[in-house]
Amino acid sequence: MNAYMKKKPTLREKKLAVQRWLVSTTFRTMLLGAIVLFGVLYLFKVNTVSTQGFVISDLEVEIQELERENQRLDVQIASYRSMHSLEARLESTDLVAASDMQYLIPVGTAVARAN
Repeated sequence: MNAYMKKKPTLREKKLAVQRWLVSTTFRTMLLGAIVLFGVLYLFKVNTVSTQGFVISDLEVEIQELERENQRLDVQIASYRSMHSLEARLESTDLVAASDMQYLIPVGTAVARAN
């Protein structure tokens, strides 16, 4: 018996075989397993995304707090650099202000003479 003499299934037989397979318990079990698998994967992904959302929200709050702290420090730096603050700190060092200043005028322009 060669390959040409073998009976080939008709279109109706193929259709019936597919219908039998779709109604079989193997197909139903595979379909149920796929649904459960994708459901578990979906829940895992949703949980991961929501957790990351909470982390991002916490980090945004921390960024806002750090920006406010940075602004407060900028104001504090500006107040320390102000003239009033400098004068107050100079008064606490017990330094005396110079009243009569005399400037030295150099006689010649040469710093050192060569022999």
